[in-house]
Amino acid sequence: MSTEERLLRLENAFTTLSEIAGQSNNRIDLLIELARSSEERMDQHLAWINQLGEAQANSEARIAALADAQIKTDEALVRLAEAQAHTDQRLDALINIVRELRNGKS
Repeated sequence: MSTEERLLRLENAFTTLSEIAGQSNNRIDLLIELARSSEERMDQHLAWINQLGEAQANSEARIAALADAQIKTDEALVRLAEAQAHTDQRLDALINIVRELRNGKS
């Protein structure tokens, strides 16, 4: 092989290596961009997860408050039923008194 052929082969090899290096740089740039994009998406997902956690905590607090309110309502209904029974007894006693007065008993 002559010197010129060797030189031509070296130039071709250098050109090929330069192209490969350029493609590698492009691929590295693409990988960097994909990594950044992935990191941004992960940040968005983490923010979304945090929002879900806050919403769940808020919901749990509201459910607990609702349960407490229901307990208080149930207790009030029991007291109301007892008061109603007492009122019914007093009304029955009053009706009996009025009947006795109408029948001439004092």
